[in-house]
Amino acid sequence: MQGSIASCHSSQQSESHIDDSTTSTGNGTSNASTTNYHEIAEARHKLFIDESKQVAKLKIVMICIMVLAAIAVVSTVYYESHQSQSEALESAFYSSAEKLLDTFHNIAQEKLGALSSLTVAATAHGVDTGSHWPFLSLSYFQHRAITTRTLSGALLITMNPLVTQKMRSEWESYSFNSTDAAWHSEGLEYESQLGYKDFGVSFDASHVAQRLTLDPDLKLTGLANRIFTLDDKGDAIIDTSQGPYLPTWQTSPVFIRTLVNRNLLTDPAATAPANESISTGSVVFGGFELSDDDLGRETETPETKLYTALLSIAKKRPSPYVTSPLTRAYLPIFDSFDEATKKPVALMTALIRWESYFVGILPTSIRGINMVLDNNCGNVYTFKINGHEPDPVGLGDEHDDRFHKFGRMATFADVHTVDDGSPDGIPLNEGQCPFQITAYPNDIMHEDYHTNMPAFIAFAVAMVFLFTFIMFLLYDRLVDRRQNLVLRRAEQTTAIVTSLFPKSVADKIIMQQMSMDSLVSKNQKLKTFLDGADEGNTCIADLFPACTVLYADIAGFTAWSSTRDPSQVFQLLESIYNSFDEIAKNRKVFKVETIGDCYVAVTGLPDPQANHAVIMARFASECLAKMNDVTRKLETILGPDTRELALRIGLHSGPVTAGVLRGDKSRFQLFGATVNDAARMESSGVKGRIQVSQDTANILVLAGKEHWLTPRDDSVDAVGKGVLKTFWLNVRTSKGTSGVSSGNSTAHEESVVDAEIPASQGSEMQSRTGRMVDWMTELLGDYLKQTIAKRIHDPPLDGVAYSDVKVDKDLVAIDEVVEAIVLPMLAGKDARAQNDWRSIEIDEVVAEQLRKYVSAIASMYRDNPFHNFAHACHVTMSVAKHLKRIVAPDIEFSAEERKAAIKSKGDAMAILHDYTHGINSDPLTHFAILFSGLVHDVDHRGISNAQLEKEEPAIAAHFKHQSLAEQNSLEIAWTLLQSPDFSDLRRCLFRTMEETSRFRQVIVNAVMATDIFDKKLNQLRKNRWEKAFAPEDGSTIGVDRNALRATIVLEHIIQASDVSHTMQHWHVYRKWNRLLFHELTLAYRSGKMAADPASFWYKGELGFFDGYIIPLAKKLKDCKVFGVSSDECLNYAMRNRAEWEVRGEEAVAEMVREFDDLADACAEERLFI
Repeated sequence: MQGSIASCHSSQQSESHIDDSTTSTGNGTSNASTTNYHEIAEARHKLFIDESKQVAKLKIVMICIMVLAAIAVVSTVYYESHQSQSEALESAFYSSAEKLLDTFHNIAQEKLGALSSLTVAATAHGVDTGSHWPFLSLSYFQHRAITTRTLSGALLITMNPLVTQKMRSEWESYSFNSTDAAWHSEGLEYESQLGYKDFGVSFDASHVAQRLTLDPDLKLTGLANRIFTLDDKGDAIIDTSQGPYLPTWQTSPVFIRTLVNRNLLTDPAATAPANESISTGSVVFGGFELSDDDLGRETETPETKLYTALLSIAKKRPSPYVTSPLTRAYLPIFDSFDEATKKPVALMTALIRWESYFVGILPTSIRGINMVLDNNCGNVYTFKINGHEPDPVGLGDEHDDRFHKFGRMATFADVHTVDDGSPDGIPLNEGQCPFQITAYPNDIMHEDYHTNMPAFIAFAVAMVFLFTFIMFLLYDRLVDRRQNLVLRRAEQTTAIVTSLFPKSVADKIIMQQMSMDSLVSKNQKLKTFLDGADEGNTCIADLFPACTVLYADIAGFTAWSSTRDPSQVFQLLESIYNSFDEIAKNRKVFKVETIGDCYVAVTGLPDPQANHAVIMARFASECLAKMNDVTRKLETILGPDTRELALRIGLHSGPVTAGVLRGDKSRFQLFGATVNDAARMESSGVKGRIQVSQDTANILVLAGKEHWLTPRDDSVDAVGKGVLKTFWLNVRTSKGTSGVSSGNSTAHEESVVDAEIPASQGSEMQSRTGRMVDWMTELLGDYLKQTIAKRIHDPPLDGVAYSDVKVDKDLVAIDEVVEAIVLPMLAGKDARAQNDWRSIEIDEVVAEQLRKYVSAIASMYRDNPFHNFAHACHVTMSVAKHLKRIVAPDIEFSAEERKAAIKSKGDAMAILHDYTHGINSDPLTHFAILFSGLVHDVDHRGISNAQLEKEEPAIAAHFKHQSLAEQNSLEIAWTLLQSPDFSDLRRCLFRTMEETSRFRQVIVNAVMATDIFDKKLNQLRKNRWEKAFAPEDGSTIGVDRNALRATIVLEHIIQASDVSHTMQHWHVYRKWNRLLFHELTLAYRSGKMAADPASFWYKGELGFFDGYIIPLAKKLKDCKVFGVSSDECLNYAMRNRAEWEVRGEEAVAEMVREFDDLADACAEERLFI
């Protein structure tokens, strides 16, 4: 840090040196200003309270007005919308009803007119031919009648001449034997040409009962030879009445067994209307042709067969029986056209189906109209009209009484004549049963027009009011909040400024700004001042002549942080710095700032302290002790080597210039040579010790603390200062008794090592191994909790869980390596459960078995320099770091990836599941890969597989001469896990056979992946990579690329972690590289290695970087699931390779010397023993 003096405006230089009365605890002007400031703040607070009460009352009034207005507007909107729907319903109904009523009128005016044209033709035929009724038949009757039926909509037309008793014999002879009777056969032939035979022409219309006739004189085949009627049983019998008669003659359509010569006047339903039509010479309607029983039936009866056949002929397709009212119209036929002399001589009857007249009248969009047809004779029938088609509802008036007021009725009362072409027409006589129709809307039409729209509109308006109300409350809340912020700004500003600056400096800043223009808010004043925009304002800076500055740096932090996840780095710094802050508060030490892992503090300012050096010495000593305590506690969480971190502290005393350095990030800063010299004391110091300058030592001696000081044996050569004499500081409570335990002492610690670890009780090695066991147990325990949390919503299993995998004795681990491991699918409830895994409590028995297993594994590691339990912990730590990078990748998802994942599964967990190929959402897989890091080098002999094959031929044969060390480690670890001592741990880990098998498959593939020299395994991994990450083409059809990629990621995690020291800080790389060199050199000098590592180590490392490490780091990046972690690995690998190229040969020579010195020391120790 370069020392400098803060300068201010020339007119203010006299203020840069202040006397003791100004800087001390609170005398004079400063105290008065502070008191005045608090009085002003109290007055403002009281004014704010009064105004707030008035605003609260006004707010209540406004809320009431808004609620009443909302109720009124919503009610009005609902009422108007509902009325609009009612008006639309009425308009649509009345328009549709008018069409129906017009159609009903047209029956009398148009349909009956079409029928009357045939009666006119009959009259004209008689006049033209000079023939007299009843002995007259229309030529081409079927041609004419079919046209008339089509125009009028009639189902059946019959001609019934009036026959007197005198004419009967002659008529029966005429109707049966004359040439005019040929109309029947001609009609059948014509209808056959039209295809009517397919629709009921062959129907026997002469009867409706089971029998025909028992009278031998009555023949009904073809044309009846006698006028007949039906008895009570429905059998045909010769009519014995005295006349007159209306025998049926020509009919359309024609039937094989006809109704010819059936006396119409003997039909009870036809007698009255027929007589009325003859006597009045008018058109008359009969009642319903079918009885109420027939209309109410749902199945066909003999009585309805005739009408079913007629309906099929009319529609020209087979039609089922449909109950629908039918009525017969009676039209008179006259003997001439002379109005004065004409008289009825015959009747024409037409059977009409009311339903057919209302087909196609309304558009399809109009639905829900009930039409009631009735007459004064008790015949009532209801139709339902939906669009084009009217549907029969049933007998009686079935309209809904709710819609009675809408009823629209039509009758034939205003229709007096039927136009038959004559000047006066034919009178229409409704007789005793006048017909009428009444139309009503029904529920369907009501629902079509009375929708929920008024409620929706009213709801929308209510929501607008609600939104306005919420916005009003929100605005009011914001205003209140702003007012509260304004009110509390003085206190908040004071708290913030005090946390950044000493109290006296903070008071100056606040009071100085209160003197500015009152129209500017205090916040803006302070911001303007701190930003440096107010150039005319006084700078706040002072010279403090007697201060002691501390610089404390964490030695080894850079290398340590390269092996940790960022969250772990910040957890360490926060824990350490928070502890230092508490000590500083108690010791009245002012913390200046933290720069990375460097902590800067000062005593003697802002208030002078006569014993500033003593205070800082005690503070530094307590920080040194607290550092040891914090790292000891955090080692089980942050991993091995955390406890090896220590402080390097430097102190220097002298004058310091301090003040507020304004700008973008205003801070309280120290300047001057004292600050620089304190930094030099720290940088030239030693880990775990406090170095003080001569000036600080002199002050401590004057304070009677010379027993705290120990002169440093060597001198410090400081740049720009020359050779400096410094001292080591060791604060003692009394002479000869240290108040702080050594940073390396462990005498006060409790042993945390299980009996399985082979070392003497209390030894440093045992203690270190025990701490690593604790850390490993804690790490695996966290992932075990996540595994349990994932299953928290699963139903309980029936019976005993399948927890043991039976390994085929003829198979070894190398045979179990698979190309792809299929991971489980994501379940939403499992994803939610994993978010709360920290609340899970592991059963005490399971936790104890987990720790016991880790301890047992630790005891099985041999005391090799490199392949030992410490290296297994280092590898596992790297695995955990990579897993965390998978769980939270620092990269952006593409819009397509995010959209597809959310659409299929619905949340962020689904996106990560798909992005990480399922690894992220399966904590059991995480546990398995961490487990692999723990056990991958168990019982490693410190020699190569080739040498192991020579020394242990039985092991080589058992493991089929492949990956011997790796398979041996896996078999030992798996056998141990399957022992009865860990049955509860297995039941906790595995619930199903599938989970147990997948766990073993993961550790088999992972541990085997650490053998990077096996050609077969390398080829398998190469082929898998090409399948998984090659472009989509025909060769990848049927390949589970997701499972392949998941397997690749898992194997790359363990591979990268196994050599993670090459992708970490240079110091970490050199540490493990040195240990590996020592291990191989020991093997060489023991005759277990052919070549001396020193002869190839330098070039071998370069080749290892180029051929394996850097390509592996690039593949981590190509996997696209590690975020920035892959960039970090690649960058470290590239830097380490570059530095090794420069310093590697020197490093090799140094390692050779170290090994020789160690070997000589060991030889001397053995000789001594």
